[in-house]
Amino acid sequence: MTVNHTSSPSTSYAQPLPAPPRRALSGWMVLAVGLILSVVTGLLVGTLPPPPTPNAAIEAGSPPITQLVVAFACGFLSLAALLVGSLRLAWGTKVSQLQELAIAQHEMNILLSSIHDRQLLSDTARRVANRQAERQILRQAIRDERANGDRDAALTAIDHLGQVYGYREEAEVLRDEILQQDADGAAGKIQQHLSRLDELIAKFAWDQAYAEVGRIERMFPNDPRAKELEQRIRTSYDARKRQLEREFLTAAGREDVELAMSLMKQLDRYLSEAEAEPFRETARGVIGKKRDNLGVQFKLFVQDKEWTSALEVGQQIIREFPNTKMAQEVRDMLDVLRQRAAEQAAATRQINRG
Repeated sequence: MTVNHTSSPSTSYAQPLPAPPRRALSGWMVLAVGLILSVVTGLLVGTLPPPPTPNAAIEAGSPPITQLVVAFACGFLSLAALLVGSLRLAWGTKVSQLQELAIAQHEMNILLSSIHDRQLLSDTARRVANRQAERQILRQAIRDERANGDRDAALTAIDHLGQVYGYREEAEVLRDEILQQDADGAAGKIQQHLSRLDELIAKFAWDQAYAEVGRIERMFPNDPRAKELEQRIRTSYDARKRQLEREFLTAAGREDVELAMSLMKQLDRYLSEAEAEPFRETARGVIGKKRDNLGVQFKLFVQDKEWTSALEVGQQIIREFPNTKMAQEVRDMLDVLRQRAAEQAAATRQINRG
């Protein structure tokens, strides 16, 4: 791996050192000129004659005007030169301090840039050195997430392994394993629901079977088997209806009234009004025979004074044929039947204890 140690312009702290300002004359040169002019002024003043006495002034006349003017000019220039030189020295000191501060700042920027580059190099070197250990930690995290059943976290860690650390082939293998595990788990779960559906169909619990199909379709929308389950229930439903029709007609034909009545009650759940029409006459015959049979049984139990059995048959007549004359006759006898059935049961218990 090639590591670039050069800082980018956006992260470099080093800035070019500003050049100091240029000046025509330094302060020291101006001071020297001022001193020279001061000396010249002194020499000129020194060559002037002594102040004359009043009489002598009258006799000798005034001192030379030219020499005075020159001396005065030299004095003025020397003062100006000294003042300008002092100012330039003061300004030069200030400029020197600013330049030294700029140099210090420039060196500090270079140092910060160097530290930044070393930090980048340190992070890269540390990642290279710890790459193997970090990969092992990430692999362990993937195994832990899979063991805990958190497939989303495991897939996120696998993406990190492939994209950040570059182990794309290994990441693809792990991802395929998880997807296959999901497929196997889904197959096992849907098989459990299919077994449950088979149990409901075998019990002819059609409402519960349709509810189970809805649950399977919501949980496994992409499974092709889920799309065929409603038709499977409909086929089983129709087969059961045809079976009950055949068995009912057979029982009625051989005058097996009890079986025919039981089958007729079951068949009533499957037939619409139009579908039940062909079976009405047979059903009336079965019902009439059932009613007649119950009436005969009731009379026989009463004649034989089997009050408990008579009470049971009488209650069945009231329950199955509530609007018939026979049911009304049984209702009129119920209190007597209950009393005698209770007395008969008590006598039977007394005999058994004795």
